[in-house]
Amino acid sequence: MEETHLATGDNGDGASPGAPFDRWGPFERLQRVGHGGFGEVYRAFDPTLQRYVALKLLLPRGADPEAEASELLREARALAKVRHPNVVAIYGVDRHDGRVGFWSDFVFGRTLSQLVATQGPLGAPEAALVGIDVCKAAAAVHAAGLLHRDIKAGNVMRESGGRILLMDFGLTHEGGRHDSSSGTPAYMAPELLAGHPATVATDIYAIGVLLFFLMTGQHPVPGANFEELRRAHTSGTRRNLLDLRPDVPERLARVVDTATNPDPRQRFATAGQMIAAVSEAVGMAPPRADSRPRRPWRIAAWTAPIAAAVALAAAAPQIRSLIWPPPAGQAPVASQAENYRRAHDLIAHYYRPHAIETAIPLLEQIVAADERFAPAHADLGRANYLQFVQLRDPKFVDPAREESLRALTLAPDMASAHVTLGSLYVQSGQNDAAAHEIDTALKLDRFNAGAHGALADLYDRQGRTELVEPTLKKAVSLAPDDWRLVNQLGEYYVNKNAWREAGEQYRRAVELTPDNSRAQNNLGLVFRGLGRLEDAAAAFRKAIALEPTALRYRNLGMVLAEAGKYPESVRMLQQSIEMRPTQYRTWGILALVYLNQREDPGKVRDTFQKAIDLAAPIRKETPTDAYLLADVGQYYAFLKMEDDSLPLLAQAAALGPDTPEVLFEVAVGYEALGHREEALKWLASARAGGYPVGAIDRNPQLAGLRADPRYRATGGTR
Repeated sequence: MEETHLATGDNGDGASPGAPFDRWGPFERLQRVGHGGFGEVYRAFDPTLQRYVALKLLLPRGADPEAEASELLREARALAKVRHPNVVAIYGVDRHDGRVGFWSDFVFGRTLSQLVATQGPLGAPEAALVGIDVCKAAAAVHAAGLLHRDIKAGNVMRESGGRILLMDFGLTHEGGRHDSSSGTPAYMAPELLAGHPATVATDIYAIGVLLFFLMTGQHPVPGANFEELRRAHTSGTRRNLLDLRPDVPERLARVVDTATNPDPRQRFATAGQMIAAVSEAVGMAPPRADSRPRRPWRIAAWTAPIAAAVALAAAAPQIRSLIWPPPAGQAPVASQAENYRRAHDLIAHYYRPHAIETAIPLLEQIVAADERFAPAHADLGRANYLQFVQLRDPKFVDPAREESLRALTLAPDMASAHVTLGSLYVQSGQNDAAAHEIDTALKLDRFNAGAHGALADLYDRQGRTELVEPTLKKAVSLAPDDWRLVNQLGEYYVNKNAWREAGEQYRRAVELTPDNSRAQNNLGLVFRGLGRLEDAAAAFRKAIALEPTALRYRNLGMVLAEAGKYPESVRMLQQSIEMRPTQYRTWGILALVYLNQREDPGKVRDTFQKAIDLAAPIRKETPTDAYLLADVGQYYAFLKMEDDSLPLLAQAAALGPDTPEVLFEVAVGYEALGHREEALKWLASARAGGYPVGAIDRNPQLAGLRADPRYRATGGTR
């Protein structure tokens, strides 16, 4: 059960709500729910708008209450001007009965201190995402000429929808104006403890302590009070993040070290600098120079693969009201609405030729006309994600993430954008962040079939294999006519070499979408798994007739090579490369064909190296992709580069212990290196998982292994 909090943080003593308080200004039925040294928080009823609000009444802190009230009122009004998705908005501020108060919405969720207390420390990716949001909030406060002065886990809340909110501005003031005697000791920079004034650098220090706490449950400098902390700072007593969490990326640990440096001059100069450093440390760096241009709005990062971005039936009625009249010379609103419907339909049927390539510019036109139309941003994020998955091109990762985040900035409860982010994080191995996004989507819409599909992918990456199939079946049961989910279940069975079950799903996908070249292509994979190479080639040719893509030509070239039809195989693979020259796996298959044809060794070596080079940027984006690691490990093996090959083969086997095709590729790699014992072990595991014996018998690189008595003793056919 989520706790309900006001925008107050943990300054209170946690006591039960106090006795009702009659009235303050226009607000009625006040009931105190928290208090601290700087103010009291009340649940209050606004009779004008007929709603409850969070009302914070500040306590006088000086000898001249009237003067101080005027000063606090001035600063609260300045704070009320701060508008940012990660800052609790102040809706009003006033003075009544000699007390300054300001009010905001209720915030439903839990503070970060409560999350850590109940769930334990966060993983590095999730902590980084939270830290980015807090930095963005702090940047907005600083841009208003203010300092927060009490950033800590108890003053940051994760809303029930996943949004991160910085709150409790009881200590906030204009830069350089107040003394430093107040704050939460563990989060106070050493210069504050020494009596120096607060600065931007002291807020940066507090954010660094917050990150340390989120990942460890502890603070970098030990001490229970001001005096103990002063002594610890003086003696240089500090905890090391990597000692407590050796799994944290070293670059992220360095960011925390920089933010909490005892010398304020060595910290990040601004919250924006810290955002950039955290983003780079966890692989969320700004787009590279060769990436496509971006619109100049700021993106707020929220901590939260199959479903469409937004149900068209729900989105369409809103289009006319959400798309504002465009500037002169642009298409009218009705045309934009039609463009959105068309783009949305293309994404839902992305198997059609050039569907995604057509949808992306349409959606870009829509958001250029109105950047506040959240459904179009969500669809644009989804379209870029699908391109990344299909083409394995990392240039689509940044726009997929940015557009999804933009959608959530505008509409935090849009479950489909959380699904896209979750799927993207699954692909990049950021399981903690993926889990949060998918969980948020399911809290918003527990019947979201796409969220269940993404959850199944996450379970697979986490090694929770017993949960994958039932989760996928639930997704299909929620949307039985969605070919994408049926197709995903088929892919699961292919990975398990359960060819009969996979065939059932792909035939169902063909029934749902007869013009679906993807389903035809996947039927070809099933026929290949069953050893029916002629049928496989026929299915791939039919898929090519429906939509000639580089992938279909590659698959056709692959089965022709397995059938020993090398010249025709080379032609198909070269056609694939001509259409998509950056596909590493096509080059890898071509290198194997050259090897089997006994082509010039230099030609073979150069082709394998080309495959390795093309795979390098993809490995950075998806470092835990077992298939990719097995492929590249095998390529290095054929080049006899053992030091490069062995770690990749071992990692692939560890990440894909239940994926027969991965284990088969690993076995081939070990055999190429002359490690027969390892090759036999992993080949036996692949066969036990259902990898077809016929495919083993057809592989020329395993001829020596098949002649080994130890292989025959395990039930090999030769």
